[in-house]
Amino acid sequence: MAACGGDDGGGGTPVDAAVVATTVTVTGVTSTVGLGGSTPVEGVTVSAFKEGDTTPVAMTTSNAMGEYSLVITTDGTALDGYVLGRQTGKKDNYLYPPKPLTADIPSAPVLMITQGTFDTLGSFARVNQDPAKAFIGVQVFNAANMPVAGVTIASSPAGTYKYNGSNGLPSSSATMTGADGIGYVFNVNPGTVTISASGGGLTFFSHPVNARADQLTTTLIQP
Repeated sequence: MAACGGDDGGGGTPVDAAVVATTVTVTGVTSTVGLGGSTPVEGVTVSAFKEGDTTPVAMTTSNAMGEYSLVITTDGTALDGYVLGRQTGKKDNYLYPPKPLTADIPSAPVLMITQGTFDTLGSFARVNQDPAKAFIGVQVFNAANMPVAGVTIASSPAGTYKYNGSNGLPSSSATMTGADGIGYVFNVNPGTVTISASGGGLTFFSHPVNARADQLTTTLIQP
């Protein structure tokens, strides 16, 4: 459900021309993020939206183990949109997949974070996040869905780029992804933001997301 279209970034068949199942299923786990890592959490409302629409195409609530499953009916074309995680006391999370959705996604993590934890993570990175600007968390994966180290991320428009250190927390000095493949875009202008990545011996598919001010946008980037 990424907000993107066009070709597949590799000069092959256009994404929008791919065969799309009549229904696609997105499953994953909702987790609360803290300084010690993430913990599955129940009771998160998880909805799927087409970009620009205010009515969800599917909605559910995560169970006691944080698991959720969304079954989405398609019109035979790649879906352009996002998954929204929402729970009282935490920032909304707008999750964008790495490419337009044409088939099931078996593991789409929805990460929930409190304002206090978010501010603490920013202090580790030594960045003061402007609430009028947007923030994007990026995880870089290879084609086998494994994190990729040694990658730099970029965005258009530009933001401030940070990465996790060896302790799994945002670092003020790291210049590329570590073993977890995680990077951050702080203080980027809200609206359409194109995310790209380079390094790791791979060519990655760039794609846009709609980043909201003072909320959490997350996305994966892959070859």
